[in-house]
Amino acid sequence: MNRLKLTQSKTIRGLGILSLALLLSTISKTSYGQQFYIRAGGGYSLKASSSQFNDADPNGLTQIEPSTRITATADGTTVESLRGTLGVGYKVGGVAGYMFNDYVGAELGVYYFHGSEQTIGELSTPAFHSSETAYIRGVDVAPAMVITPGFDGINPYARVGLLIPVAGDLTIKTNATQMNYEGSGENLMINAVSEVKPKFSLGYNAAIGVLFPIKSGVDLFAEAEFKSLTLKSDEAEIKSYKTTLGGNAVPGQQLEDLPVAEKKFTFSDEFTPTDPESNSDQPRVIPTQYVNASGIGFNLGLRFTF
Repeated sequence: MNRLKLTQSKTIRGLGILSLALLLSTISKTSYGQQFYIRAGGGYSLKASSSQFNDADPNGLTQIEPSTRITATADGTTVESLRGTLGVGYKVGGVAGYMFNDYVGAELGVYYFHGSEQTIGELSTPAFHSSETAYIRGVDVAPAMVITPGFDGINPYARVGLLIPVAGDLTIKTNATQMNYEGSGENLMINAVSEVKPKFSLGYNAAIGVLFPIKSGVDLFAEAEFKSLTLKSDEAEIKSYKTTLGGNAVPGQQLEDLPVAEKKFTFSDEFTPTDPESNSDQPRVIPTQYVNASGIGFNLGLRFTF
């Protein structure tokens, strides 16, 4: 009986030691996959989807119909619909990430986006020409989850997460030229620059990429990325406004001469229209506008693991 108990005790002790060894082996393998990393790089986004541009001239200075290019000549008039996105442009940024194991990780990126200038409206006639262009410049924060097969050497990965704009704005440039103004032989020119601030907006991004080892702890990454982002306008203000005739400033038609209702605007989903002239000292309320900032592009850079 004592011999049987001693045998059972040895067996239990042996199983305990074996279980502890297996547990330590598992922890060792798991901790081997755990690592911090940082990525730094940049890329370029192309048009991923198209939508109509918004009314960028509430004061009607340009005579442009929203999102159109109209050309009138002696032979007739042509009308072109302008559609696109303001998500085209360059970006640079950095990412801090952590791999929980060989296959799953999480990261947080901060990016600066430098949008390309896009024509959003244009009107040309023999006596008049006007145009509107727009671009986005801003900073985005991008939390994401990362999955990878954990290959040695060349290692593919995928990530998906949120895109949160935290700073920046939309800039609109407006130009209008009246040739031979009132028979004076001089051109009347109006130049304005407006800034539009967005409300809190939430987008999404996803990417498929590949890591190429350069040396221990350093990899080159290349990825294709898709971003989906729509910005909801909050308020807008004309920051610069100049009217010149033959190159000379026209008195009474400069930025300081504009009433508040013609240079400051707020956007609302629902409101009661008011007469701008009777409320000239208050920002004008206009319908909410949405800005397409989506894109598809590529990113290149380096990843450092620790």
